[in-house]
Amino acid sequence: MHSVADLLHNTKFKDPLRNGSLEELEALAAGQGLRSALIYLNALVPHRFTAIYRLRHKTLYCTSAFDAAQEISGVDLAEVPYEESYCQFTLKDGRYVTADAAADPLLEGHKYRDIMQSYIGMPVLDENAQVYGTLCHFDFLKIEAPPRQIEFLKSAARLLAAHVSRPVGGARA
Repeated sequence: MHSVADLLHNTKFKDPLRNGSLEELEALAAGQGLRSALIYLNALVPHRFTAIYRLRHKTLYCTSAFDAAQEISGVDLAEVPYEESYCQFTLKDGRYVTADAAADPLLEGHKYRDIMQSYIGMPVLDENAQVYGTLCHFDFLKIEAPPRQIEFLKSAARLLAAHVSRPVGGARA
């Protein structure tokens, strides 16, 4: 199993051509928690940020995040009103992907269109198949993600659903 130090080292050598492993992702989430799983996922894509947001009362709260530049923490990405988020499109449509927000007609007039240029999001459901929130990659730059990484994120969202309300080590709260 990877240590957090190993995972952080790997993000310095991002490899969007590398295939992710659901088995590795599961082992990290179960043994070291969601942040380690997000670090692993982030190393597979060119995007700077990877995060899980929880939807509660029309607000999305960041429950775990990773910044590959290690400049911004989850606290800095703490919350976004639902109507101001890109996550709203993920939850309405079952996924949302944009490599160039400025050219995306869906984002016409959106508050963050000129700031957050690329986004890939998948819904995360809880153990009762209810919407928990989203798992997403995003960046200030225009970035086209490899299609296989988009599909891997979809699988990762299903896998991580079992871990979103579970503390490290697997015991339920």
